[in-house]
Formats: sequence, structure tokens, C-alpha cells
Amino acid sequence: MIKKTLNSEEWFLRQVESYTHRQPSGDKTPDCVDDAFLKSYAKRPTDVSLSDRRADHVTSCNYCLGRLLQFRATRPAGASVRFRYAAVAAMGLACLMVGFVVANVWNHKHPAVIQVQSAELHRTLDLSQYGTYRGDQPSSNPPLRLPAALLRLELALPRLSQPGAYSIMVASDTNGLNRVACATGTAVGADPRTVVTVSLDLRSAKPGKYVLSTQLQGEDAPYTYPLQIE
Repeated sequence: MIKKTLNSEEWFLRQVESYTHRQPSGDKTPDCVDDAFLKSYAKRPTDVSLSDRRADHVTSCNYCLGRLLQFRATRPAGASVRFRYAAVAAMGLACLMVGFVVANVWNHKHPAVIQVQSAELHRTLDLSQYGTYRGDQPSSNPPLRLPAALLRLELALPRLSQPGAYSIMVASDTNGLNRVACATGTAVGADPRTVVTVSLDLRSAKPGKYVLSTQLQGEDAPYTYPLQIE
């Protein structure tokens, strides 16, 4: 059987716990140690060896142990403050370590999310020169062009566009029945440049002609623009 070796502070706390269950007599005997030793012991218990005869007496004397507790209770607040600062620092370090471990675990469990974010291609489309038409666009407008990829798309909306929540959709027709991709984003800025940024997944789209539509939340119908996916 292996016995755990207690240091002086642990031993002292054990004695305090034992003392609270006793009924002290309050009688001082000729063998009692002086207050100078008790004050020193209360201030720095780790400096006193457990083999010290006076320490052995304190553990068996209700009077001396009571006095020791009194001196310990009246120690300068600095020691307690330093202890609290050390405890807070240790807790902060522990929280940082836990956060680091949790982040690593999350990254291992969600590698696809990280890969998706890094795989996005950034593209910008400027619609400011396009008129706001509902239905088919005039044939004079050249088609917008996007690759069949996972995109982080920035759309500069046409003049007089309002900021707010927009639905952005890519479909093979103006009715939006054969939808390829759809996303929502919040347009910010003011005329003449109002911009909405969304993520669109066009990886499943075959090269060809499509329709890009934008619809402000609350409006009855979207505005459409010719789109060429390459």
C-alpha cells in the first residue's frame, strides 16, 4: 500500500479540518509554544518541518491550535490577494488551453467546412450598367460570365437599388423553376454603388446560358440578367 506524502500546507489544512470537529478546552499548559512561533507558523507553514517538536505539540493541543487559527485568520491581506491573482491567472491559462483543444477537435471533425471556405473563388459582377428589367433582358445587354465553381460573389447592383436583404438565384429560365443555386445576402452602401455579397455553388452547372436574378425582400418579382456559365 502506497501512502501519499503530504507537504506542510496540506498537513496544516488537515489539522484545521480535524480541529473544527473538536471542542477546545481553552486551557494553556506549560508545554504550550509561544505566540512568536505560532505567528511565524501561521504566516509560513511550509517553513516548519513536520518533525519539529513544536509542530507536533500544536496538533495535539487545543489551545495552541486555536491560537494558530486566530493568527492565520489575521494574516495580511496581501498574501490572500496574491493567491487570488495566481488562481485567476491559472484559470485563464486553463481556459485558453481548453479553447485551443476544442478548436483543434472541431477542425478535425469539420475538415470539409475549412476546405470549402478556402476553395471559394472570388468574383465580382457589375450590374450598374444594366437596366432593371423584370422578365427577359434586351438582347443588347451582353451576358454576365461566371465559372462553374464554388464562388464568393460580389454583386454591384444597378443604380437606384435599395439596401436590404436580397435573394440571389441562378436558373436555366426566367421562371426560376430549374434552379441551379440560390443564396441570400444583405446589400449595403448607397446609390450609385450598392453591393451584396453571397456564396454561390455553381459546380453542378453545365456550361451554357442561364439567368441571374436578384430580388429585394418584400418585392413581388425579381430582376433578371443574362448569365453565361463557363
